[in-house]
Amino acid sequence: MKSLLILFLSLPLCALAQTDFYAYPGTENLVEGGWVDKLTVVSGNLQFNIRPPKGWRREVDEIGHKILFTAPSSRSAITVQFTPNAPAALPSRDTLRKQALLDHPGAGLLQSAVCPTGYRPGVLFDLVYMPAPRLIQKVRHAFVPLPSGRAEFVLSASDDEFQKNSIVIMGMLRAFRAAPIQPKHP
Repeated sequence: MKSLLILFLSLPLCALAQTDFYAYPGTENLVEGGWVDKLTVVSGNLQFNIRPPKGWRREVDEIGHKILFTAPSSRSAITVQFTPNAPAALPSRDTLRKQALLDHPGAGLLQSAVCPTGYRPGVLFDLVYMPAPRLIQKVRHAFVPLPSGRAEFVLSASDDEFQKNSIVIMGMLRAFRAAPIQPKHP
């Protein structure tokens, strides 16, 4: 009986220790027929669908609310970061440009553009920097508004892989969707 009481009292502490961010793999049927892999991310009361790049390694950081995809060559990576409690609307393009440049010290701006997604349009910035002599690194940093925050998709790639992998990140963004979690009815 005493063990049962201790278990009952410890349940709320276990619930507090759990994160409100997690991800699990699955598949999605295509209208055209066939299926694709997807990663479903749950954060708060929202569910997000991301199509992971084929052949890339995946690491989920539940505490940091981010997912890291690494290319087979290990010379390119895409980080998807969820920032809760940010305003539902993105700040001005100038503010986001400054943020992208702060996140990538020493980088210069190549271009900015509207970023189409399967959810809401965002803003992207292409940056370039030289972390070492004769080593050029390019970055595509996209900001996507969410109802209770924002998602950031960041491609970091060597100069020779950037073009190919910018297509990969744009495919991820076009397939990105968000929806409220439907309550389960008994």
